[in-house]
Amino acid sequence: MLIIGGYTDAIDGNTTSKARGISAYDFSHAEGRIQFLGFTPAVNPSYLITDQKRSIVYAVRELQGERAGLTAHRVVRNKKGKVFFELISDLDLTGENPCHLSFAEDTLLVSCYDSGQVHVVGLRDDGSLGEVLQTLTLTPSGPNKQPHAHCTAYLPDREAVLLCDKGDDKLRVLSRNEDGTLTERPELALDFPEGEGPRHIALHPLAELAVVNGENVGRVHLIDLSGDKPMRATVLNALPERVVDEAAGGAIKLSANGKMIYTSDRTFSVVTALRIDERAKQMIVRDTFPSGGESPRDVSISPKGEWLLTANTEDHTVGVFRIGPRGELTHYHTFKKVPSPSCLAWL
Repeated sequence: MLIIGGYTDAIDGNTTSKARGISAYDFSHAEGRIQFLGFTPAVNPSYLITDQKRSIVYAVRELQGERAGLTAHRVVRNKKGKVFFELISDLDLTGENPCHLSFAEDTLLVSCYDSGQVHVVGLRDDGSLGEVLQTLTLTPSGPNKQPHAHCTAYLPDREAVLLCDKGDDKLRVLSRNEDGTLTERPELALDFPEGEGPRHIALHPLAELAVVNGENVGRVHLIDLSGDKPMRATVLNALPERVVDEAAGGAIKLSANGKMIYTSDRTFSVVTALRIDERAKQMIVRDTFPSGGESPRDVSISPKGEWLLTANTEDHTVGVFRIGPRGELTHYHTFKKVPSPSCLAWL
C-alpha cells in the first residue's frame, strides 16, 4: 500500500496546497499502477513515515507556532479492500514548521526547519505517541548563520544521529543517550560549502557510507562514515555545470543493495541516477530523466525494488518508473489528480 502526504495549507508562495490529508493507494507491483483507496483529513502532512509491523503512519503537521504538531494513524484494510484511518495520537509541538521524521529505537526524531530544533518524542509499546523527551535547539556556528534542521538519520551501531542543517551548511553529529535524548558533538560536524544547503541524507546498507544532496546547489556528496567522524569521500554534480547553481534539490534515496542513488530536482523537474563504486568510494552519473511531472519533492523506491515513484507537487501527479537491472529508469506512467503530493511511504 502506498501512503502519500501533501500540503493542505500554503506555507510559502512556491508550494501548492490542494491535498485533503493523508491518502492511501493500492499499488500493483506487476504493472506499476496506483489506485486510490481512501484518505483521512490532516493539516499539512508534508512528511510521513510508517511502522509496517503496526500499520501506523506518523505525519508532521508542518505549521508555525502553536499549530505545529505530529499525528499517528493506524491504517486498517478490511476484507473488502476498504481502508480506514484511526487517529491514535495527536501531539502539539513548539517548533516552527516540522518537516522531517525518522526513527531512533523507541523514539521519533522531528526536525523543525524554521526554528532549528529537533524534538525527541517517545513511542509507547502500542506505537502511539508519548511525551516530548527533549527539544534540542541548534546553536549557530557564527553571527550570520541560522540553523535549519532539515533531516536526520540514526546510526544504531554507533548510537549516533546525523543531521542535515540546511541553514548552517553542516552535517551535524549527535550522540544518543540511554534515555533517548541527544547530545550534540560539534567537533565531529562536517562543513559544507557556504550556500550549498545540505537537505536530505540516505544511509548505505552497510552504514559506512551515506549520500547527501544539496538544496541550493545541484551536487551529491558521498560521505565516508568508517572513521571517527564523517568525512567527504567525493562530490559529483547531479545537474550540468552551467545550471548547478539554479538547483532546488528535492529528495535523495539509495537502492536496497546500495549500488544506486536517485536524487530529484524541483527547478528542472528531473531525477538523476548515480552509481556508487563502493571500493573506490566514488560515484558515476548514469543519466538524468524527466520526473514525469513538475517539481518532484520526493522520490521513493517500491518495497521490492523494481519501481521508482516521484511526488510531483506542482502539477499534482505521481510518476512511475521501472528500474532496470543496471539501475536505469524507464518511465511507465504518470498518474494525475494526486493533490499536492510531497512525500511517499509504504505500508
